[in-house]
Amino acid sequence: MNKSLLPFLISALNILPALGQTTKDGTRLQWDQRIVVTEGSMAYNARTIPAHTITIFETDGGNAIDLWHLEMTPISTAIDTKPTRATGARLAQISAEPLTVLAEATTDKKANLAKLTLAFLSNDSALQQNKEKEEKYMRELALRLNKAVVQGQIDRYQKDLDKAGDKLGGAQKDKAKAENNLAKANRELEKLKSRRAKIQGENAKLQGNIAGFEKKFALTNDPKDLKRLTKTRTSLAKNETGLAKIMEREAKVQGSMNKHQGTLEKHSDKASGHQESREDLQRIISELKRKQDNIR
Repeated sequence: MNKSLLPFLISALNILPALGQTTKDGTRLQWDQRIVVTEGSMAYNARTIPAHTITIFETDGGNAIDLWHLEMTPISTAIDTKPTRATGARLAQISAEPLTVLAEATTDKKANLAKLTLAFLSNDSALQQNKEKEEKYMRELALRLNKAVVQGQIDRYQKDLDKAGDKLGGAQKDKAKAENNLAKANRELEKLKSRRAKIQGENAKLQGNIAGFEKKFALTNDPKDLKRLTKTRTSLAKNETGLAKIMEREAKVQGSMNKHQGTLEKHSDKASGHQESREDLQRIISELKRKQDNIR
């Protein structure tokens, strides 16, 4: 092996495993992150108050706040936006009394993640002091919100899977129609070939009879023999006209068969493509569900 190629081969081998962990749109298929709660602070009413920060991966600050709204709406009396807060929040994990929860979110585009910071107040002026319970709640919240982000990914790919299923069904329907048309044309062609063979056999017999009648009439000059000869020639001419029509019809049917064959191949290729897409999407969804289960 050329030693100059070795570094490139090693680099390629190191890249290969990562390629299968991300979809074409950048969605990661494996969970390899850690849920960490960090202490921070937040400015509120001209004060700096203690807060806790969690990371929501593969999303932005706007979506992190939206997910937090969905989390808090059923358990709060009101959700405000300026400042972003939930009032009358019932968080039994932290306090028996309703709380005010302040929220801020930022986006790290490069890392493709959001930071969600929350502060807990027992009323609008007094801080809730229960660090251990707050951190436990924040960790559980981080699990739920990260799972929600992955659920959004699953839902998006499920829509794509449903569309692929519809396209596959349509392609299979078109394929079946093309197969039916091809089979119908083939049956007609076989009938035409059978009729042509039958007429060609009759014509061969008529041609033999004509040769015999011509010899006989040359010898007898009998009007009856001429009548038989004329009648046989008329039958042969009629058969030849019918044979020409059959052969013309055969050519048209063969052209239709070629067209139906092309249509069949086109829809077969489409069905195969949609089937492959469907299988890929099913694999991605399975991986995402496994990823979601691994968020712990």
